[in-house]
Amino acid sequence: MRIVVATFGTMPGYSGGWTTPLDLLQPEHDLTYVSWQGQPGRYVLEGVPVRSPSTALRLAGEWPFLNRLRFMLRDLEMRRLILSSMSEYRADFVLCLDELAGAVCMEAGLPYAMRFHSQPVNIDMDRILELMESALFSTCSPGVDIPGCEVLPHNVDLSRFRWTDHARPERALFVSSLNRVRMPEVFVRGVALAGMRGTVVGDGPLRDEVIAMCGETAGLVEYREPLMRLELPPFMEHFQIGVAAHQEFRSVYQMKVNEYLAAGLFALVMPWTHLAREAPALTLTFTSAEELAERLVWLRDNWAGTLETRRDARAWILEHYSIEEPRERFREILRKTFGES
Repeated sequence: MRIVVATFGTMPGYSGGWTTPLDLLQPEHDLTYVSWQGQPGRYVLEGVPVRSPSTALRLAGEWPFLNRLRFMLRDLEMRRLILSSMSEYRADFVLCLDELAGAVCMEAGLPYAMRFHSQPVNIDMDRILELMESALFSTCSPGVDIPGCEVLPHNVDLSRFRWTDHARPERALFVSSLNRVRMPEVFVRGVALAGMRGTVVGDGPLRDEVIAMCGETAGLVEYREPLMRLELPPFMEHFQIGVAAHQEFRSVYQMKVNEYLAAGLFALVMPWTHLAREAPALTLTFTSAEELAERLVWLRDNWAGTLETRRDARAWILEHYSIEEPRERFREILRKTFGES
């Protein structure tokens, strides 16, 4: 099928809203993206056509007393981009990754489906249910709490990640959006306290703060710009430990943890991360920079004894987070929706 993926929040090439839909839908379907966060204009990325508004039409910042007008103009521009892509690519429907894109398609009367990539915020649940009622079908990622929405695993194609073993742990990796929720400062401080080398890869509102923090570690922790989906697997081969942090929540699904394990890294996570809940024997947990430093020192002193755990972790993640499960379920949804054989 020909599908337009519409999103306000996804950064093409880097965000999970790019990686998981492409891994889910390619090569069976032809995709084109409309993303508010992409590079201005039209371009092709990893073989996928992308459209984004020009810089002048981003309508950034706050408009005192005129925010309603700003949002209206924003939605009109997004509608224009989606309609243009639908027409040019003769698309069958629009796959919306967030409630804002879904609202644009609903108001325009377009055939659309919802794929809630994250928990909707600042929107009434009645509005969410209205979007779902008008949609062809709706799915959401693990951890998203929407009544009646089918949870479709947001797995990635882990076959891209090659197992790599190292004689000793020398470098720790933190791949994440840089915001308060993901707590990058805990990684920077923990790695520095352990006297280990580390790398932060990502972007977000805390970018400048993280860069400044790295500069205070005497070269132990470095910052790297975000890596594209296909660049990340070979990059991970240079690391031995993968770290994921998140503010406390009842349960948190962190996709990068799966990639760490597939690449042979030992994953250090917080107790509410899905790996700690589902397979506690395969990880060590921490809740502060000091505890992270303790775990890093322990791994440095006991690395040889973790080989079996790392092998078991890769086997477990490949079995439980295979891309084939959501692919097959998505095929069933399309067959039911469009009557295809």
